[in-house]
Amino acid sequence: MKKRKKQLRRHVVFVVIFAVILGIVIWPADDAVDRGIAYVKGQEQKSTTAISKKLTKKRSQELNDAYKEGKINVYSFFTDYAFFGDSRVVGFSNMGVLDRARVMAGAGHTVKNITDWKKQIKGLRPSHLYFSYGVNDMGLDIDGQYNGYDRYYASQIKQILKYCPDGTTVTVCSIIPATAAAAAKSPAWNQVDKYNAKIKKMCKENAWTYVDNTEICDDGQADIYEADGVHFHASFYPVWAKNILGL
Repeated sequence: MKKRKKQLRRHVVFVVIFAVILGIVIWPADDAVDRGIAYVKGQEQKSTTAISKKLTKKRSQELNDAYKEGKINVYSFFTDYAFFGDSRVVGFSNMGVLDRARVMAGAGHTVKNITDWKKQIKGLRPSHLYFSYGVNDMGLDIDGQYNGYDRYYASQIKQILKYCPDGTTVTVCSIIPATAAAAAKSPAWNQVDKYNAKIKKMCKENAWTYVDNTEICDDGQADIYEADGVHFHASFYPVWAKNILGL
C-alpha cells in the first residue's frame, strides 16, 4: 500500500513538472506565433502597396507609349477620375470624350456647387479629382462673399476628399479668361489675375497640382472661343486636356 502511494506521488510530481515545462515552452511559442503573424501581415501590406505602385507606373508607361504611337487619344489618360466644373467642363461630356457620369459640372456652376456631388463621389470613390471654375465665380464675387476665394475653394475640395481614397490627387485649373469683348460686357470677368493668384496659392498650400492655362489661351487672344467669347470650340478640348494632364 505504501509502495503504491509513493508511486502515485512520483506520478503526480512528474505530471506537475511536465506541465510546468510544457507551459514554459508553449507560452513563448504562442508569443512567437503572434509576432510572426503580425510580421507577415505587415509584409503583405507593404507588398500590396509596392505592387500597386509598380502597376500604376507600368500602366502610365503603357499609356504614354500607346499615345506616342497614335494608338490612343489624350482622353485615355483620364482614369478613375471625377471632373468638376462649369459649362466649359460640360463640353467634355457633351462631345462624348469623357464619361458623363464622371463629369460633375453644369451651366452656371461655381465652386459653391462642388459639394452638390457628394452622393456621386461616394459611389465612384475616384482617385483623381480635377477642377475648373471661375467665370461664374468672378461674376458672383465668390471671393468677396466668402472672405477669400482660395479659402472657400479649398474647403469645398476637402469636403469631397472625405469620400475619396487616401492619396487621391487634386488638380486645379487656372481660370481661362473670356475674350476682351465679352469681358467688356461683364467687367467682373476682368479679375482673372486676382483669382488665379489665389488658386495658385491654394494649390501650393495644399500640395495640389495647379494647371496654368495662360499659354494655351494666349491670355484670351487665341482662336479658341465660340461667338459668345466665353465657351470653347471643340478643337480646343484636346489641347486643354493635354495641358491638364501635363502631356
